[in-house]
Amino acid sequence: MTESEAAELGARVRELRGTAGLSMRELASRAGVSAGYISQIENGQANASLAVLRSIAEAFGIQWLELFGPAPKHGRLLRYDARPRLASEGGVVHYGITQPPVGNVEVLISVYAPGQGTGGPDYTHGDSQEICIVQRGCLRITVNGENHDLRAGDSIEYRTSSTHAILNVGPETAEAVWIVTPPSTGVGRTVAIPPTA
Repeated sequence: MTESEAAELGARVRELRGTAGLSMRELASRAGVSAGYISQIENGQANASLAVLRSIAEAFGIQWLELFGPAPKHGRLLRYDARPRLASEGGVVHYGITQPPVGNVEVLISVYAPGQGTGGPDYTHGDSQEICIVQRGCLRITVNGENHDLRAGDSIEYRTSSTHAILNVGPETAEAVWIVTPPSTGVGRTVAIPPTA
């Protein structure tokens, strides 16, 4: 996230908090973070993780992409270079694609370098339906301990309450489209990163 994007996000969070009549402490409590962290976000001094953004959005009764701007009334064009870009601790880059009015589904594109992955043997989040369509490369998706190697064009779906992990087992960068319904609120271990030039 660039400095100007962080500042815009902070202003939007401050605006939503004011509209909701919440103090920083109340919002922090609802989002499960400290009031100091909310202050840093509002002042454009923090790159909040996807998990934190989802928690803040949930406290406002909106989806996380609405933190980057109000929902459009008649659809939305999202340019490639304007997609919200976040990365997990494992180095996987996630791009947000949807926001309301498509409020019952979330679409992400995730990019995995060779050897990168997310999740783990005990990893779950919520109880949504998650669908993965591999666009390029080879991803090993492990659901409830069972390995599935997916290549371009392959897909898999499962409940996010099942343990799952994703790993790029191929020699090249892998890319997948993720469709989650309803949008999951518990995805963690991600941090905002600045766009590449």
